[in-house]
Amino acid sequence: MSNQIEKEFIERVEKLEEKIGYTFNDKTLPLTALTHSSFAAEYHKEIKDYEVLEFLGDAVLSLIVSEILIKTFPEASEGELSQIRSAVVSEAYLSKLAKVLGLNELVLLSKGEIAQKGMERESLLCDVFESVFGAVYVDCDYDIKTPREIFNKYFKEYLIESIKKGNIPRDYKSILQIQTQRLFGIVPKYSMISAEGPEHDKVFTMECTVDNVVRTFGKGKSKKEAETEAAKKAYFYLKERYKDKKKRN
Repeated sequence: MSNQIEKEFIERVEKLEEKIGYTFNDKTLPLTALTHSSFAAEYHKEIKDYEVLEFLGDAVLSLIVSEILIKTFPEASEGELSQIRSAVVSEAYLSKLAKVLGLNELVLLSKGEIAQKGMERESLLCDVFESVFGAVYVDCDYDIKTPREIFNKYFKEYLIESIKKGNIPRDYKSILQIQTQRLFGIVPKYSMISAEGPEHDKVFTMECTVDNVVRTFGKGKSKKEAETEAAKKAYFYLKERYKDKKKRN
């Protein structure tokens, strides 16, 4: 291994440690956590990729997130908690957290992956985020305490705020339909209000109505995106308005 590559590895490990506030006992673990399979295949010496640590980290994060949800939303049903957890540990959301840590700047990729901007792909960023927590878990002799402390320190409040504001990738049209069927025995209706702008850059405005109870509007680059935004607004309105009825049920 050349001194230049060695130095690059050491710097990346140190930057990762600085970002998460944790010093690894086994320095090969954070290096593995940052190594994509394409780099491992291209590199001239044997080096492990992050796939096994990613598998482990997925389970670690699911447990940590589950704990946060149960403690923060004690009155939520199992179904609601499961839906929220699925949204949080999704590629779309975990990739955002990976960018918060700047993992896209640290991951080791092949020249081809770099050329194709692999470091910006949601799936890859999600994998790296999971693998980092898997690496910490292994380094702590499979004790969840330290990974939990790291996640809570950097992401717990952000996560709770995201959930409360609806800033997590959920299928709000499906969720709203379940909600309205439970409350009123009906499904939401959607209609297009307008489509403005040139063909290649239209902005759609869609209306969502639930009988005479709620009427909301959403904007987006597609009808689906606009409908989802309108459904999200309707969902949170009904959730707040009928929360007492939900408790009684």
